[in-house]
Amino acid sequence: MQMRFKLLKILSDGSFHSGDALGIELGVGRSAIWRHVQTLRDYGLDIYAVTGRGYRLRTPLELLCESQIMDSLPDVARPLIADIDLHSTLDSTNSYLMRPEALALPGGSVCLAEYQLAGRGRQGRRWVSSFGANLCFSLAWRFNCGPDALSGLSLAVAVAVAEGLSSLGLERPGLKWPNDLYIEGRKLAGILLEMSGEFSGASRVVIGVGVNVRAPSEIDESIDQPWVALDELLAEPVSRNHAAGVLIGSLAAAMLEFQQAGFAPFVARWQQMDVMAGKCVTLQQAQGVIEGRARGVDTTGALLIERDGQVSRYLSGDVSLLRAVASS
Repeated sequence: MQMRFKLLKILSDGSFHSGDALGIELGVGRSAIWRHVQTLRDYGLDIYAVTGRGYRLRTPLELLCESQIMDSLPDVARPLIADIDLHSTLDSTNSYLMRPEALALPGGSVCLAEYQLAGRGRQGRRWVSSFGANLCFSLAWRFNCGPDALSGLSLAVAVAVAEGLSSLGLERPGLKWPNDLYIEGRKLAGILLEMSGEFSGASRVVIGVGVNVRAPSEIDESIDQPWVALDELLAEPVSRNHAAGVLIGSLAAAMLEFQQAGFAPFVARWQQMDVMAGKCVTLQQAQGVIEGRARGVDTTGALLIERDGQVSRYLSGDVSLLRAVASS
């Protein structure tokens, strides 16, 4: 893997590099270079091979850099980040921080990966992203309370990510309960929270964030829902390192705010970005399907749905807009 990543660093400038030159620099033969290139293509990287010229990436690639990410952290967040751990590939950043060996890491520990072999989203869904195109990171945070006292945390995380994206220049990010980010019906980012801790004791939360940054490659086109990337939405391309620093900083600052005051300070901010409010929705639960009109969230982060003039609150499920059935 280290050899493959060294090869990618050389190719990241977007220029042609001959197989002979690459082999000499890396100390391997041309056939080994070819095999590594094939594997990198499997990661979603578009690498051209031209006889007599060598290999090149279709577009230059900005690889993640710990120091650049740290430099992009807002001043208020720098004391909150204990460490930034960067990997070329991982099964998933959340799984990495949930390992038994990682339990001793301090709160504010961050893990990023250029590529996830088994990225995960909510409800067991797979998070698909090509190598070096998007942002996949996780933040470990400790709370001095049990998991039962963290109601609304998932929504607060979504608000923090949306506000971080707004500071990068994104206009009108939308939130879909409990924590997906959408732009005009297309998914921009996803969030996965995993908790451990005793009912009334301290809790440890690993917050995973995936943000689409670059336009799709072939591997991304396998995603089975409409999605959009930052470079399609912003007037100028955004640096992945800068975006990572801004988003990590926004998330850490929000976790400190939540630690001090719970979900209450986030309710109004959530309501301003709620893409479901006032619309007819369906909520898929294990017990069945609920249909009604979304009425925002309450101070615990529960979804409010009005049915027959009565408003009920729901703490789990998969919500979507109710599709009208055309008459024949």
